[in-house]
Amino acid sequence: MDRKYIARVWVDDHAVYAETTDGLRASYEFAQWTRLHNATATQRQAFELSYGGIHWPDIDEDLGFEGMFHDAGLCDITSTEDAVCYLAPYDTEDDTPLPTAAEEPAEYGK
Repeated sequence: MDRKYIARVWVDDHAVYAETTDGLRASYEFAQWTRLHNATATQRQAFELSYGGIHWPDIDEDLGFEGMFHDAGLCDITSTEDAVCYLAPYDTEDDTPLPTAAEEPAEYGK
């Protein structure tokens, strides 16, 4: 399996975005998810990353990376749900540091 790794996750007023270390991007509009749609900007910014997805503790919402990238046509669904995942820095087999999650990239929207 060609596993993809998340490099960064960010939100704006309308959606949540994720980008892999090889530059693939996927997103979900908040309008698709009632809790995210009704959340404040502060609540949307307060997310946590896990191996398999994004969690918003203040509103008890979770979105999976594999589903996000599958819906964008960028990966297949797997039985282990880890075709796309996030690893903390230095958590790879060869100890190569991965970028940590960040807010919106500087070049986004230009």
